[in-house]
Amino acid sequence: MNEKIWELAKQAGAETWSRPPFRAVTGVAFTDGGLQKFAELIVRECADFVREYPEKYLTHNQAREISFGMEEHFGVEE
Repeated sequence: MNEKIWELAKQAGAETWSRPPFRAVTGVAFTDGGLQKFAELIVRECADFVREYPEKYLTHNQAREISFGMEEHFGVEE
């Protein structure tokens, strides 16, 4: 899994485990509310990405509308 995804999972309180002989993580579990928090963090990260890079693909206003629309669609509040 990508390092940014792991970082977001940890922020959401994920617990990880591995099974011998594997050294890499083979499972992830979230406590109550953790999975929702993880999903919100992913949506917020995507919305922030759109807001931060508008000059590459969109006008500033388009990027702003899309990012806020994403957050609204998924129920993520500031």
